[in-house]
Amino acid sequence: MTWYPVVEAECHGERLAVHRGPGSGPALVLAHGMEDSWHTWQPFLDALGADPPFTPYALDLPWRAGAEYGWVHRTSPATLLRHALDLLPEPPALLVGHSFGANAVLELLAAADRPATDGVVLLAPYFRSPDDPVSWQLFDRELARFRAVIGEGLRLRLGRRRHTLDPDLVDTMVAKALDRVGPLGFVALLRQFITTADLGLDTVTVPTLVVTGALDPALAGARTEALRRAMPVASVHTRSDGGHFCHLRQAAAVTVEIRRFLAALPTPTVA
Repeated sequence: MTWYPVVEAECHGERLAVHRGPGSGPALVLAHGMEDSWHTWQPFLDALGADPPFTPYALDLPWRAGAEYGWVHRTSPATLLRHALDLLPEPPALLVGHSFGANAVLELLAAADRPATDGVVLLAPYFRSPDDPVSWQLFDRELARFRAVIGEGLRLRLGRRRHTLDPDLVDTMVAKALDRVGPLGFVALLRQFITTADLGLDTVTVPTLVVTGALDPALAGARTEALRRAMPVASVHTRSDGGHFCHLRQAAAVTVEIRRFLAALPTPTVA
Protein backbone atom coordinates (compact mmCIF):
# COMPACT_ATOMS: atom_id res chain seq x y z
CA MET A 1 0.00 0.00 0.00
CA THR A 2 1.39 3.36 -1.05
CA TRP A 3 0.83 6.34 1.23
CA TYR A 4 1.41 9.98 0.48
CA PRO A 5 1.48 13.08 2.72
CA VAL A 6 -1.63 15.25 2.67
CA VAL A 7 -0.74 18.12 4.99
CA GLU A 8 1.64 19.08 7.76
CA ALA A 9 1.11 21.82 10.33
CA GLU A 10 2.27 23.04 13.72
CA CYS A 11 0.17 23.16 16.88
CA HIS A 12 1.50 24.37 20.24
CA GLY A 13 5.00 24.06 18.86
CA GLU A 14 4.47 20.45 17.76
CA ARG A 15 4.35 18.95 14.28
CA LEU A 16 1.13 17.31 13.12
CA ALA A 17 0.77 15.50 9.81
CA VAL A 18 -1.81 13.52 7.84
CA HIS A 19 -0.99 10.70 5.41
CA ARG A 20 -3.46 9.18 2.97
CA GLY A 21 -3.55 5.63 1.71
CA PRO A 22 -5.21 4.27 -1.44
CA GLY A 23 -8.95 3.90 -1.49
CA SER A 24 -12.14 5.82 -2.05
CA GLY A 25 -15.23 6.38 -0.01
CA PRO A 26 -15.77 7.54 3.59
CA ALA A 27 -12.76 8.62 5.61
CA LEU A 28 -11.29 6.09 8.04
CA VAL A 29 -8.96 8.01 10.38
CA LEU A 30 -6.28 6.29 12.46
CA ALA A 31 -4.59 7.66 15.63
CA HIS A 32 -1.52 5.76 16.85
CA GLY A 33 -0.39 5.15 20.43
CA MET A 34 2.54 6.50 22.43
CA GLU A 35 5.99 5.75 21.01
CA ASP A 36 4.36 4.32 17.92
CA SER A 37 4.01 5.55 14.35
CA TRP A 38 1.44 6.16 11.66
CA HIS A 39 3.25 3.37 9.76
CA THR A 40 2.05 0.88 12.38
CA TRP A 41 -1.39 0.73 10.73
CA GLN A 42 -0.20 -1.07 7.60
CA PRO A 43 -0.73 -4.68 8.86
CA PHE A 44 -4.09 -3.64 10.29
CA LEU A 45 -5.25 -2.20 6.95
CA ASP A 46 -3.84 -5.18 5.06
CA ALA A 47 -6.04 -7.41 7.22
CA LEU A 48 -9.11 -5.37 6.27
CA GLY A 49 -8.59 -6.58 2.70
CA ALA A 50 -7.70 -5.30 -0.74
CA ASP A 51 -9.61 -2.45 -2.39
CA PRO A 52 -11.23 -1.22 0.82
CA PRO A 53 -14.39 0.87 0.32
CA PHE A 54 -13.01 3.78 2.36
CA THR A 55 -10.23 6.32 2.28
CA PRO A 56 -7.64 5.68 5.02
CA TYR A 57 -5.95 8.62 6.72
CA ALA A 58 -3.17 7.96 9.25
CA LEU A 59 -2.36 10.77 11.67
CA ASP A 60 1.24 11.50 12.67
CA LEU A 61 0.97 12.77 16.23
CA PRO A 62 3.44 14.36 18.70
CA TRP A 63 3.64 11.22 20.84
CA ARG A 64 5.24 9.36 17.90
CA ALA A 65 8.29 7.14 18.40
CA GLY A 66 11.41 9.25 18.90
CA ALA A 67 9.49 12.32 20.03
CA GLU A 68 10.24 14.62 22.92
CA TYR A 69 7.43 15.35 25.36
CA GLY A 70 7.77 19.06 26.01
CA TRP A 71 4.20 19.52 24.75
CA VAL A 72 2.99 18.05 28.06
CA HIS A 73 3.63 21.50 29.61
CA ARG A 74 1.64 23.34 26.94
CA THR A 75 -1.36 21.31 25.84
CA SER A 76 -3.21 17.99 26.05
CA PRO A 77 -3.39 14.89 23.82
CA ALA A 78 -7.07 15.55 23.08
CA THR A 79 -6.30 19.11 21.95
CA LEU A 80 -3.52 17.92 19.66
CA LEU A 81 -5.78 15.22 18.24
CA ARG A 82 -8.56 17.74 17.62
CA HIS A 83 -6.18 19.96 15.66
CA ALA A 84 -5.00 16.97 13.63
CA LEU A 85 -8.61 16.09 12.76
CA ASP A 86 -9.13 19.68 11.62
CA LEU A 87 -6.38 19.14 9.03
CA LEU A 88 -8.32 16.37 7.28
CA PRO A 89 -9.71 17.22 3.85
CA GLU A 90 -13.00 15.54 4.82
CA PRO A 91 -14.72 14.67 8.12
CA PRO A 92 -13.99 11.25 9.62
CA ALA A 93 -16.68 8.65 9.06
CA LEU A 94 -14.85 6.23 11.34
CA LEU A 95 -12.28 7.22 13.96
CA VAL A 96 -9.91 4.50 15.19
CA GLY A 97 -7.42 4.96 18.02
CA HIS A 98 -4.95 2.68 19.74
CA SER A 99 -3.74 2.94 23.35
CA PHE A 100 -2.70 6.55 24.10
CA GLY A 101 -4.39 7.60 20.86
CA ALA A 102 -7.55 5.71 21.85
CA ASN A 103 -7.70 7.60 25.13
CA ALA A 104 -7.28 10.91 23.32
CA VAL A 105 -10.29 9.87 21.22
CA LEU A 106 -12.16 8.95 24.41
CA GLU A 107 -11.54 12.43 25.83
CA LEU A 108 -12.89 14.01 22.63
CA LEU A 109 -16.00 11.84 22.78
CA ALA A 110 -16.70 13.04 26.32
CA ALA A 111 -16.41 16.73 25.31
CA ALA A 112 -19.50 18.81 24.64
CA ASP A 113 -18.15 19.72 21.19
CA ARG A 114 -17.23 16.16 20.23
CA PRO A 115 -16.23 15.65 16.57
CA ALA A 116 -18.93 14.44 14.20
CA THR A 117 -18.33 10.84 13.13
CA ASP A 118 -20.46 7.80 12.28
CA GLY A 119 -18.54 5.44 14.53
CA VAL A 120 -15.51 4.98 16.76
CA VAL A 121 -13.20 2.02 17.41
CA LEU A 122 -11.00 2.08 20.51
CA LEU A 123 -8.20 -0.48 20.50
CA ALA A 124 -6.64 -1.25 23.89
CA PRO A 125 -7.60 1.93 25.72
CA TYR A 126 -7.10 2.06 29.47
CA PHE A 127 -9.70 2.94 32.04
CA ARG A 128 -9.63 3.49 35.77
CA SER A 129 -12.56 2.26 37.78
CA PRO A 130 -13.86 4.82 40.30
CA ASP A 131 -13.29 2.08 42.89
CA ASP A 132 -9.56 2.02 42.11
CA PRO A 133 -8.04 4.71 44.37
CA VAL A 134 -5.24 6.95 43.13
CA SER A 135 -2.43 5.75 45.37
CA TRP A 136 1.29 5.04 45.33
CA GLN A 137 0.42 1.41 44.66
CA LEU A 138 -1.45 2.49 41.52
CA PHE A 139 1.51 4.69 40.52
CA ASP A 140 3.99 1.83 40.83
CA ARG A 141 1.68 -0.59 39.05
CA GLU A 142 1.09 1.75 36.10
CA LEU A 143 4.78 2.65 35.82
CA ALA A 144 5.65 -1.05 35.47
CA ARG A 145 2.93 -1.47 32.82
CA PHE A 146 4.14 1.64 30.99
CA ARG A 147 7.68 0.27 30.79
CA ALA A 148 6.43 -3.10 29.55
CA VAL A 149 4.25 -1.54 26.82
CA ILE A 150 7.04 0.74 25.57
CA GLY A 151 9.30 -2.31 25.35
CA GLU A 152 6.73 -4.43 23.55
CA GLY A 153 5.96 -1.66 21.09
CA LEU A 154 9.62 -1.13 20.22
CA ARG A 155 10.14 -4.85 19.65
CA LEU A 156 7.11 -4.95 17.35
CA ARG A 157 8.42 -1.99 15.34
CA LEU A 158 11.71 -3.83 14.85
CA GLY A 159 9.76 -6.61 13.16
CA ARG A 160 11.86 -9.54 11.98
CA ARG A 161 15.02 -7.56 12.67
CA ARG A 162 14.65 -8.19 16.38
CA HIS A 163 15.38 -11.90 15.80
CA THR A 164 18.74 -11.03 14.25
CA LEU A 165 19.80 -8.63 17.03
CA ASP A 166 21.52 -9.54 20.26
CA PRO A 167 18.87 -9.57 23.05
CA ASP A 168 21.10 -7.35 25.18
CA LEU A 169 21.19 -4.78 22.36
CA VAL A 170 17.40 -4.77 22.14
CA ASP A 171 17.19 -4.31 25.91
CA THR A 172 19.56 -1.35 25.60
CA MET A 173 17.37 0.17 22.88
CA VAL A 174 14.32 -0.18 25.13
CA ALA A 175 16.18 1.43 28.05
CA LYS A 176 17.22 4.38 25.87
CA ALA A 177 13.65 4.83 24.63
CA LEU A 178 12.38 4.90 28.21
CA ASP A 179 15.04 7.44 29.19
CA ARG A 180 14.04 9.69 26.28
CA VAL A 181 10.31 9.48 26.99
CA GLY A 182 11.14 10.10 30.62
CA PRO A 183 8.79 11.13 33.40
CA LEU A 184 6.98 13.62 31.16
CA GLY A 185 5.66 10.91 28.85
CA PHE A 186 4.66 8.72 31.76
CA VAL A 187 2.94 11.63 33.54
CA ALA A 188 0.94 12.37 30.38
CA LEU A 189 -0.21 8.76 30.22
CA LEU A 190 -0.88 8.57 33.95
CA ARG A 191 -3.00 11.70 33.83
CA GLN A 192 -5.03 10.24 30.96
CA PHE A 193 -5.55 7.04 32.89
CA ILE A 194 -6.48 8.66 36.21
CA THR A 195 -9.01 11.07 34.68
CA THR A 196 -10.89 8.44 32.67
CA ALA A 197 -13.01 7.75 35.75
CA ASP A 198 -14.21 11.37 35.65
CA LEU A 199 -15.15 11.59 31.96
CA GLY A 200 -18.83 12.04 31.17
CA LEU A 201 -19.00 8.97 28.97
CA ASP A 202 -22.66 8.31 29.75
CA THR A 203 -23.55 11.19 27.41
CA VAL A 204 -21.78 9.68 24.41
CA THR A 205 -24.17 8.59 21.66
CA VAL A 206 -21.67 7.78 18.90
CA PRO A 207 -21.63 4.01 18.22
CA THR A 208 -18.39 2.75 19.74
CA LEU A 209 -16.57 -0.56 19.58
CA VAL A 210 -13.89 -1.26 22.18
CA VAL A 211 -11.49 -4.13 21.48
CA THR A 212 -9.19 -5.20 24.26
CA GLY A 213 -7.21 -8.25 25.28
CA ALA A 214 -7.58 -10.31 28.43
CA LEU A 215 -3.77 -10.33 28.69
CA ASP A 216 -3.60 -6.53 28.74
CA PRO A 217 -4.02 -5.05 32.24
CA ALA A 218 -4.82 -1.65 30.69
CA LEU A 219 -8.42 -2.79 30.31
CA ALA A 220 -9.12 -6.18 31.82
CA GLY A 221 -11.27 -7.65 34.56
CA ALA A 222 -12.87 -5.00 36.75
CA ARG A 223 -11.69 -2.23 34.44
CA THR A 224 -13.64 -3.73 31.54
CA GLU A 225 -16.84 -3.86 33.55
CA ALA A 226 -16.28 -0.33 34.85
CA LEU A 227 -16.01 0.99 31.28
CA ARG A 228 -19.18 -0.84 30.27
CA ARG A 229 -21.05 0.82 33.14
CA ALA A 230 -19.57 4.24 32.47
CA MET A 231 -20.18 4.16 28.70
CA PRO A 232 -23.43 2.33 27.91
CA VAL A 233 -23.18 3.03 24.17
CA ALA A 234 -19.90 1.09 23.93
CA SER A 235 -19.74 -2.52 22.82
CA VAL A 236 -16.71 -3.96 24.62
CA HIS A 237 -15.10 -7.08 23.16
CA THR A 238 -12.34 -8.79 25.14
CA ARG A 239 -10.14 -11.20 23.21
CA SER A 240 -9.03 -14.09 25.39
CA ASP A 241 -5.75 -14.41 23.46
CA GLY A 242 -5.13 -10.69 23.08
CA GLY A 243 -2.69 -8.25 24.60
CA HIS A 244 -2.08 -4.52 24.25
CA PHE A 245 -1.22 -4.86 20.55
CA CYS A 246 -3.94 -7.33 19.59
CA HIS A 247 -4.79 -5.25 16.48
CA LEU A 248 -1.34 -6.19 15.15
CA ARG A 249 -0.73 -9.62 16.66
CA GLN A 250 -4.27 -10.84 15.83
CA ALA A 251 -4.99 -8.40 13.02
CA ALA A 252 -7.19 -10.73 10.96
CA ALA A 253 -9.46 -11.62 13.89
CA VAL A 254 -9.71 -8.03 15.12
CA THR A 255 -10.63 -6.69 11.69
CA VAL A 256 -13.42 -9.28 11.46
CA GLU A 257 -14.89 -7.77 14.64
CA ILE A 258 -14.53 -4.28 13.22
CA ARG A 259 -16.20 -5.19 9.93
CA ARG A 260 -19.12 -6.69 11.85
CA PHE A 261 -19.41 -3.47 13.88
CA LEU A 262 -19.25 -1.28 10.77
CA ALA A 263 -21.89 -3.29 8.95
CA ALA A 264 -24.27 -2.76 11.87
CA LEU A 265 -23.93 1.05 11.90
CA PRO A 266 -27.08 2.98 10.98
CA THR A 267 -25.18 4.20 7.92
CA PRO A 268 -22.71 1.37 7.20
CA THR A 269 -19.25 2.75 6.56
CA VAL A 270 -17.50 -0.44 5.47
CA ALA A 271 -19.29 -3.56 4.25
